[in-house]
Amino acid sequence: MSTQDITKPNCQSCGRKVPTSGTRLSSIEFRRKINGIKTMEELIDCKDYLAQFVKSKFRLQKYVDAFLSGLEDQISTDNVDAIKIWILAYKDTSEQSGKMLLGNDQPESHVYEFLYSNYSEIDETFHDFYDTYSQFLDKPLTRNHVSRALNALGIKPIMKKIKFESRNKCAMVLYADNSDLSEIFIKNGLPINREI
Repeated sequence: MSTQDITKPNCQSCGRKVPTSGTRLSSIEFRRKINGIKTMEELIDCKDYLAQFVKSKFRLQKYVDAFLSGLEDQISTDNVDAIKIWILAYKDTSEQSGKMLLGNDQPESHVYEFLYSNYSEIDETFHDFYDTYSQFLDKPLTRNHVSRALNALGIKPIMKKIKFESRNKCAMVLYADNSDLSEIFIKNGLPINREI
């Protein structure tokens, strides 16, 4: 693809090229915010934030408009859990983009892929999980970033006393059995099929 093939949109009023660069909002914060929604009122109150995130991801207003139109159709179903899954799994259907809102271009997607491919259930310390994960990639995310990504997904570490070299030691432990882990992936709209 040559640089001549790439066209920037023109301003509708003055005709100038519109810059498409700008700030990108955190996908972890977006996932955390969506998973925190409990009622339809909370969902409706956060429509501006959703539009802002979509614009930061796709860069053009027409994609935001298409997302908001689809969101209005979903809101008419009045099923908050289904709408949250729809938002987290949203994929632009236009021929030009075809991108997912939270696709593989997000840095934490490798954490989720690693979790899915290596764990049918998880019951280990965060330290052990991170060590195994960091051996999986050439450039792993920081411990803080991985911890935030797991937290946004719904896997919250708990402080537990464990036996270590014949002594009790406090450690942050990640725990989710097979059905919990499958449910977490489904609720987050990840394109993953698991048997529960």
